[in-house]
Amino acid sequence: GLSHGRVRCMSRIGRVPVKLPEAVSVRVEPYAAGSLHPIKPPTAHRLRQMMKRRPDKDSFQAFGTPHRVVVNGPLGEIAVPVHSFVDVAQPDAETLQVSAKCGGTTRLGKTMWGTTKSYIANAVRGVSQGFRKDLELQGVGFRARIEKADGALYPVETLVLRLGFTNELQLPVPPGIEISCPTQTTIAVFGFR
Repeated sequence: GLSHGRVRCMSRIGRVPVKLPEAVSVRVEPYAAGSLHPIKPPTAHRLRQMMKRRPDKDSFQAFGTPHRVVVNGPLGEIAVPVHSFVDVAQPDAETLQVSAKCGGTTRLGKTMWGTTKSYIANAVRGVSQGFRKDLELQGVGFRARIEKADGALYPVETLVLRLGFTNELQLPVPPGIEISCPTQTTIAVFGFR
């Protein structure tokens, strides 16, 4: 049966190394000084509460500052932020090893270990192969097409959908994503992010 007294001290996902293709290069770099800011500035009361506490083994400051992994490949470059609980090392040119600095003993450390490994693996796959998704419209009268218009600086693509509303939906295509419509009822989306 299951033993509830034991603590699992590893991540099955995090312990598997990330394999790097030949065309992909990876570097680990710290954030520039002053570039890390909170999403929402703390209030005066929150600042007083933060100053009362001392760092413990689960705190953000106990394991250093966060850094990022920059992945370069034939399709582009992606920077993946890495939590201070996680350490990223490159033992050789073909693999990237992700490990938890806390040894996998804290809950946040175990969580961030596997999550960070998956983010880095997805970034490696994105810059080497890219991601493609084929969508099919199913419905009477549903149609899709791409319209290209000359913008001020660069041509702007718009995905136009007829989905049964009174007006057509016009969605601008974000930069870095390629959308094509091979037929009127299929949409192919390709990108490396």
